[in-house]
Amino acid sequence: MSLQRTRTATDIGIGTGVGAFSGAFGVGGGILLVPFLVLVRKVPQKRAQATSLVLVGMAAAAGAVRYAVNGDVAWLPALVILLGGLAGAWLGAHIVQRSPNAVLQVAFGVVLMVAGVRMLWPSPDAVDSSAFLPEMSPALAAGYAASGLGMGLLSALFGIGGGILLIPILVTAFGYGQHLASGTSLAVMVPIALLGAIRLTRPGYTQWGEGARLGAGAMVGAVVGASVALAISGSVLQIAFGVMMLAVAVQMGLRGWRSRGDG
Repeated sequence: MSLQRTRTATDIGIGTGVGAFSGAFGVGGGILLVPFLVLVRKVPQKRAQATSLVLVGMAAAAGAVRYAVNGDVAWLPALVILLGGLAGAWLGAHIVQRSPNAVLQVAFGVVLMVAGVRMLWPSPDAVDSSAFLPEMSPALAAGYAASGLGMGLLSALFGIGGGILLIPILVTAFGYGQHLASGTSLAVMVPIALLGAIRLTRPGYTQWGEGARLGAGAMVGAVVGASVALAISGSVLQIAFGVMMLAVAVQMGLRGWRSRGDG
């Protein structure tokens, strides 16, 4: 019983730290939790990714509320992005069941490397409130939906929220400020992450008990992280985020490469 309490406290503590990262940068937190579960707890890659999605959904919900209170969620674009994201998450969950762990690890590392390099050159804030966004048009809606499709695929394939793809797109292609992009990203990833977790439950990958314990801490951490982010320059946050992603990318890529012969 004491061991169980210790494990619960540990999971909540880890989740709080991951949630703070999630809320601060507008990402799901899987880019930290998945490597931790794989490298430290020796959890198989697919199980780590699926369980991570539970935390991602819970942390994103708490963080999105904090950004929404500040007016930094673009709700209509988020809805359109979500439609594409749900389709991407469903497809990605189907693909991940048929992909070797080593391949997923190397691919995960490559994705983080590319995103990390991109984040080292932050774009200046453009639109700081959803009130100043252009009106929705068919072309704009198609762009949002395509962005959501990529986000959903990334979420299910790698057990992350997909914000590392969506945020740079919103900032560079749609003119969002860092805070608005982060808040919108968190709002979108809540149902996308939970759909991925549900989709991966049947094959036995999603561990809901562990994910819920981690997620409970993450919800608290996400609110704190979002509050800190709203008081800090977006460019400073992006540079710090990029450096951390590059470090994690190297670790995951090397691990996948070394285990490529294991199947």
